[in-house]
Amino acid sequence: MKNFLHNNFIKSTVFIWITAVFFFSTSCIVSDEVCRKEKNSRLKVGFYTAILNSSTGNYTLSTLSIDSLTVNGVDSLGNIMDSVLYNNSKNLSSIKLPLNKFSNESKFIIRFNDSIQDTLTVFHTNYDQYLSFECGIIRNHLIDTVLITNHFVDSVKIQEHNVSTIDAEHLQIFHN
Repeated sequence: MKNFLHNNFIKSTVFIWITAVFFFSTSCIVSDEVCRKEKNSRLKVGFYTAILNSSTGNYTLSTLSIDSLTVNGVDSLGNIMDSVLYNNSKNLSSIKLPLNKFSNESKFIIRFNDSIQDTLTVFHTNYDQYLSFECGIIRNHLIDTVLITNHFVDSVKIQEHNVSTIDAEHLQIFHN
């Protein structure tokens, strides 16, 4: 009887250890997958032109491919930052821009075709999305207002207010 109890105790202890190791290892895998997700929220901006159909009088949206595009960030004092986000990039129909994580205003100088430049100002609210203890947080943004100068750009439209790690177009910039 003593051997029987001893053998059952050993079997149940081994079973408990194997089960515990399995659960701990699978919980680490799930956490690791969450940590591998994209952690940078970027503002996606698409470029468009509206084409008038003369027979119907209706406008049709068409994607605009920019021949040459340079984008710089602007700091809170209005100075152009050293880092260039896009440097004479060719044939772009959309760009992704980082919003300021520590301020509610982000400003960019966008130079079209090496000559005409506009200033894009995005007012936004920052908020944190908790991932897990191991992975930390992601700083997301909620767009409030967008302003743009009108040298090359005709107008701007907010398509999606919530800027997160999901790949969605947030702003549409129009050129006539």
